[in-house]
Formats: sequence, structure tokens, C-alpha cells
Amino acid sequence: MADRPLTLFDELVTLTRSIRAGFDLRVKKLDLTFARARLLTTIGRNPGASQSELATALEIETPTLKRLLDALEGQGLAERRPLEGDARKHAIFLTDTTRIEPLLRFRDEVEAALVEGIAPEDLAAARRVLGRMTVNAEKLRRE
Repeated sequence: MADRPLTLFDELVTLTRSIRAGFDLRVKKLDLTFARARLLTTIGRNPGASQSELATALEIETPTLKRLLDALEGQGLAERRPLEGDARKHAIFLTDTTRIEPLLRFRDEVEAALVEGIAPEDLAAARRVLGRMTVNAEKLRRE
């Protein structure tokens, strides 16, 4: 059987796995997982969001978010505070000691490695194409 070239789908899956593996190696140094690091950066961008809002933003189920949040609380990185007007719901915040700068730096390092040697006009074209592919993929989710 002859080797067939990878399809675009295969290339994207391979790229995504490589990106995640590189990021995973970096966040392990901070005693985090990819999922926990992603939640931390999302909380950092949305301080005071509810658990359901964070789950929606991350496109995960609320019980999954709860387990991730429990772990971050156990590490002293995030905290739940009762929402004003409804003590049953909680707003989520980073703790005063939490620093997400290393996570953001890791993202920047990974992105810099990805685009190394690629001309600016090619990157602009890639962003346009990937943006359109994202829109098209969203249509698949609604079918």
C-alpha cells in the first residue's frame, strides 16, 4: 500500500496535538495540566464569572469544570465567592498569589516557534483561511 499524503484534516490534528504536547511540557513545570492552565487563563480574562459562564466559555460540561476548579482551589490558585443576591451560585476569581504570566509567556513561546520562518503575508493568509475554517466548522456543530 502506497503512502498517501496527509489530508488537511490530518495535518490540523497533528498540528493541534504537537501544540498541546509542547504546552503540556511547559505547564507541568508549574504543576498544572493543560485543562487547568486553560481554566486559569479564562478566569484571568473573566474575573468574577460564574461556573456556568466559565464552562460555556471553555466549551466543557459544568461537572468537568467543577473538578478542575476543585483542583485549582486545592492548589490555592482560584477561589469561589458567593454571588451577591444568590448564595447558591459562586463567582470565580484567581487568588492574590496566582500568577498567570508564565502561562501567557508559554503561549507566546509556542506561537513564536510555530510561526518561525513564515513570511508575514503567508501568516496573514493562514489566519484568514483558519478563521474561515473555524466558521465552517461551527456550521457542522449545528447540523
